[in-house]
Amino acid sequence: MYEIWIDEKVESYFTASPIGPLLEVGRVARKEDHPLFKGIKESFELVPSDVLVPVFADDKFRGLYGNVGQEEKEWFAREWVIIEELNRRIRRRRRSYLLEQYVESRPAPYDEPELADIAVSTDGLVPLAEFDVEEGVLLRNGRAYSILPSTPSENSSYWVTRALLTGGLQERTWVRLDPLIKGPAQKFSRMAYRMLWWGPPLLWKDVGNIARESFGRWAPSSLGNKSEFTDFAWVIRGDEIHLFLEEMPKRNDISIAGSRYFHVIFSKKEESVLHLDGAIRLYSESEWDRRKDVHVHRAGKVGKRIKVFRIDEQIQPDVVSSLGGTYFVWNYDVSHFFGASVPSSLLGNDG
Repeated sequence: MYEIWIDEKVESYFTASPIGPLLEVGRVARKEDHPLFKGIKESFELVPSDVLVPVFADDKFRGLYGNVGQEEKEWFAREWVIIEELNRRIRRRRRSYLLEQYVESRPAPYDEPELADIAVSTDGLVPLAEFDVEEGVLLRNGRAYSILPSTPSENSSYWVTRALLTGGLQERTWVRLDPLIKGPAQKFSRMAYRMLWWGPPLLWKDVGNIARESFGRWAPSSLGNKSEFTDFAWVIRGDEIHLFLEEMPKRNDISIAGSRYFHVIFSKKEESVLHLDGAIRLYSESEWDRRKDVHVHRAGKVGKRIKVFRIDEQIQPDVVSSLGGTYFVWNYDVSHFFGASVPSSLLGNDG
């Protein structure tokens, strides 16, 4: 096992970056006037040659860079290694910070002076209305923040942030700020992404007619996302109908990724949604083993739940389709569940 050396300033820079290593490491490594050019160049040069061997053999790498010259191919392989190592370090650090929520009254980033006057809920959320929002970035007192990503990819919170705003929910939503992605507003990168997410909304007018519990499990297709499985369940509790969704990470990814969890409460009497929240669950190996043997609606409180956003006021049911689809971005089974048009090759198998 080889240790990958990365300059400390390089690691700190990418830890706070809203863009992430995948899209920015190569750019910085080619820009000689960038303040981190020297550090990242040295990090590239110190990657052990033996570490490059499995990269050269990787099917994805060969598909991307198989036809370039040897010198250029080695450069891309070193970039590949540094990106992967930065991702591992950042994701483990994020997990560590999130677990502090259970021991700190104001966990990061709420310990910053710019956020000192904002009340933090017991589940680590703050009012979205306290921030100005531009292109998925939350701005306050000259500082920029991001909603906690629901996946290890830093940009995965972009779409749900947009959905909350376009759904007119900014005044009613509480959100969890990411503990790492933050910085001066004037220097904070803005990213605009384009992705097609469309289709008829889930037929919420029929939800009130659900008469019995139903549930299922999807195993992702080979072309779909890299989760272990995704559970869904409709559960009746008196006048309320609950929708539960949870996408479980693979066991060997739990040190860098949590599950994505989504919960909706629909009132048959009011014919509207009374509560909606998105969260991630952090699992230990033993907790993951217990969770995979039960369905989401019977899993109880296994794992550490970190809320990402919460709405406790009545909202129109059709808004849920947009929030659910964007919260589970890149999970095509959930997108299909919420009404998006998805090619069958991207859909998993019912379990």
